[in-house]
Amino acid sequence: MEDQVVLAVATALSTKGAEALAAGARSAIGSLFQLVRARFGAETQESAVLDAAIEHPQERWRQAALASALADVMARDPDFAAALDEEWCRLSRAGVVAVQGQVVNHFSGTAGKVVQARDVQGDIIF
Repeated sequence: MEDQVVLAVATALSTKGAEALAAGARSAIGSLFQLVRARFGAETQESAVLDAAIEHPQERWRQAALASALADVMARDPDFAAALDEEWCRLSRAGVVAVQGQVVNHFSGTAGKVVQARDVQGDIIF
């Protein structure tokens, strides 16, 4: 798995991890989260990195730390690496996550107005 993809997985886990925790396998990213959580185990250094990334999804350095932890575990466990790659590819094909250069917008809930976009140049006015 490429470094950019590992970082994308880490970013998805950190930004959607709270949703996955709350909804379990029912969330879009739940299966990926459960795979990583099961491999990292409980009360390990890797699980602490995952938890910190979920608690502070806006902090890019925590996403990078999670990517590093993922890469380390993947290097030691080829079966986990293959399973993670397979799950990421499945989510990519389903349009749940974006591969480098792609955009996936998802909105659930209610709102008066919603904007989902990429590369906006200028103002958005309602």
